[in-house]
Amino acid sequence: MRLAAPLMSVMLVAACAGPVTAAGGNVLSGSQPGAGTRAKGAGIVVADRHGWTSAGLGGSVPAAGSCHLRKAADGEPLPDPECTPGAVDRAVTDADVSSTVCRKGGYTASVRPPEALTESVKKKLLAAYGIPASRIRDYELDHLVELAAGGASDVRNLWPEPNTFQQFRPSEFVHNDKDAVEAYTFHAICAGTVSVSAVQKAMATDWTTAVKVLGLPPVPADYKG
Repeated sequence: MRLAAPLMSVMLVAACAGPVTAAGGNVLSGSQPGAGTRAKGAGIVVADRHGWTSAGLGGSVPAAGSCHLRKAADGEPLPDPECTPGAVDRAVTDADVSSTVCRKGGYTASVRPPEALTESVKKKLLAAYGIPASRIRDYELDHLVELAAGGASDVRNLWPEPNTFQQFRPSEFVHNDKDAVEAYTFHAICAGTVSVSAVQKAMATDWTTAVKVLGLPPVPADYKG
């Protein structure tokens, strides 16, 4: 889901099994976020403390040029699964969505890391995916598993997503095609139609097929979130 400004919040992507580092690249202790475990299926990382603390984000910044954007069968962009396998928040479970992601008054603002932790590393993320810093405005830093579905801000859940449209139209809540899918599946979670864990796995595996995999009706072409 779109962050407040392109690549201005949470600017990291991690290697699948690298050391846990703070925003500045220093190795953190095992008690820091990113010391979480992998969930079964899809290679998803289970993060502690929303994937970050005041010391920085969980995960480590991969080497420049080591990550590569892919294209789905329909041409939509996908992250590199070796760099961005997805990470979820241990605090969000199927049993507690009413008090977490679906709670009244909103949820994502309470778990989003401050820009002060992420700004200094945004160019490193672009470099990891081989994207020139001069193109920063063409991308947003996206949570592969969105915060509204219990995604964590661990770097292994973050990737530079092109802000492009092939299927939907822009709106206040939809800034690229993936945003529409995220909003649609979020409402399905809160309606009790699908479980949050099923959405997490589907989005981490391939967001372009998530709606079909979850057994939901296709997202309407005029959907605005």
